[in-house]
Amino acid sequence: MRNRICLALALFFALGGLPTQAQNSSASVLERKVTVTFNQAPLESVLRTLRRQYGVRISYSNTALDLSQPVTLSVQNQSLRFVLNIVLAGKNIGYELVGDQVVLHSITPSKPGVDSGANAASKGTATKATATTSSTPSKPQSSKPLPSKKKAPQASTAVAANDTAKSGTQSVQTAAPATSASVASVPSGSVDTLTATASTDSTAQLATPEVAAEKTRRPTVTKQVQVSFLGPLGSNGLRSGQTVNRVSLNVLGGYSAGVNGVEAAGLFNVDRDSVRGVQVAGLANVVGRNLTGFQGAGLLNVLGGAGTGWQAAGLFNVATRPVSGAQTAGLFNYVGPSKKAPQVATDENNDAKMLPGRPTFQAAGLFNVALGEVRGAQAAGLFNVGGMVRGVQLAGLLNVADSVAGVSIAPLNFVRRGYHRVEVINTESWPVSASLKLGGSPSFYTFFTGAYDGFGSRDRRWGLGYGVGTEVFAQRRVSLSIDAVAMHVNEESRGWTEDLNLHNQLRLMVGFAPLKAGGRLRIVAGPTVSVLVTQRYDTERAQVYSSLLQNRSLWLDEGDTNTRVLGWIGYSVGVRL
Repeated sequence: MRNRICLALALFFALGGLPTQAQNSSASVLERKVTVTFNQAPLESVLRTLRRQYGVRISYSNTALDLSQPVTLSVQNQSLRFVLNIVLAGKNIGYELVGDQVVLHSITPSKPGVDSGANAASKGTATKATATTSSTPSKPQSSKPLPSKKKAPQASTAVAANDTAKSGTQSVQTAAPATSASVASVPSGSVDTLTATASTDSTAQLATPEVAAEKTRRPTVTKQVQVSFLGPLGSNGLRSGQTVNRVSLNVLGGYSAGVNGVEAAGLFNVDRDSVRGVQVAGLANVVGRNLTGFQGAGLLNVLGGAGTGWQAAGLFNVATRPVSGAQTAGLFNYVGPSKKAPQVATDENNDAKMLPGRPTFQAAGLFNVALGEVRGAQAAGLFNVGGMVRGVQLAGLLNVADSVAGVSIAPLNFVRRGYHRVEVINTESWPVSASLKLGGSPSFYTFFTGAYDGFGSRDRRWGLGYGVGTEVFAQRRVSLSIDAVAMHVNEESRGWTEDLNLHNQLRLMVGFAPLKAGGRLRIVAGPTVSVLVTQRYDTERAQVYSSLLQNRSLWLDEGDTNTRVLGWIGYSVGVRL
């Protein structure tokens, strides 16, 4: 009988200790020491790392939870409970311990309390003091957010956790984006307050600009080296679009989040975000955002943001934002306008701003287009289009710009806020001569000119030509300019003289503003030097001759039976508008 009683008591105590043993085993899961470092890693990647390295069983639903949120964290020898509280802070995700398994679930964020002024501050202080000093046992309860009156001030992120002995339930709650994180854990039978100050790059420390940037930036991880054959067929696999590589080698083509080093491909490179370093490809490079460094391709380079460095392509370069550096292409270059001043400063906006004074150079076989500011030079075989040009525009046919602080050199120059003048003069050779002068600035302009002589009983002759000029100096009343013009002269009442009959003239023009200082109307006058190169044969004189030579005192008379070169001194006087 005695043995039976002893056996029954032993069995009773053994069965009674099983829940306690299971409870201690479950609780020990959250007390495991963890050492991890994450930098903008997706939440799903963080959970997989904890499960793989520390044997933690974590269950969750991929569809119910947003596991793409970035995590930045660095802890050493901290409990799993502490790490989970920090990782899940502000993500509307809670967790509870079921046996030895951590189960994640979504929670509904509660609105912050309407406490303000000294009352809110006193309530927060009193709550903190109460939570710190009290250690009375509490009844086990399920996971739920703390009341609004016990929340921390809006300048911090409160993470409240209730851990019971039976269920081990944890609840994570965010009060507002802030600069610090408070983790309150409630173990069985006591209430303790734990405050953790996150580092400046922690995801728990979110200011309003960073929240805006997080919406536009997808989380990424950094890899030292990646090798791929085509797209996801490489070392990064399906994670290529979330990986920033330091060294990236693509046999045919590759896709990645970005490059912070060197990237090379046989055909093409595609980067979702930014490139810092060197990127070369046999055919094309496509970058979703910004470039800092060198980008070279056999056919084309496409840049979705701003650039600092050099783009070189066999056909064309395209950048949607200003490029501080150089663009060289066989056909054309394109640069988009500057981004409007943003309300929130982010890394993208800072990169998109063109630093003042940075040179910009565009060279292309056909044309260049820069809708923003150009500091440096544009050179093209056909035409250039620029916004505000601070430097030189050089084209074989046409330059177009909004304004020019420098020179535009081309047969045609159209600058909206440039040099536009109409000039009508009388010279010793032409009773009437008119010119239309166009340029980016008075320092260099081009003009079309025409002249006519056929009034009265004299034989009619007329000429058309083209010239260039510069305004040496301009005061409010007085200006000095030098023009060089060449006109083809048509004589003997013919529609067009086919023989060479070219009148070249150098004019030194002094201008005076008679009405008001700085006025557009100026009276101009000055000496001229003329040189006529002609092959026109005069049948009456039976020699090479032009009617422009009548009554001229020649200082130059050279040539042979086919071509004559003759020179004389003259004058010009007129008005300029």
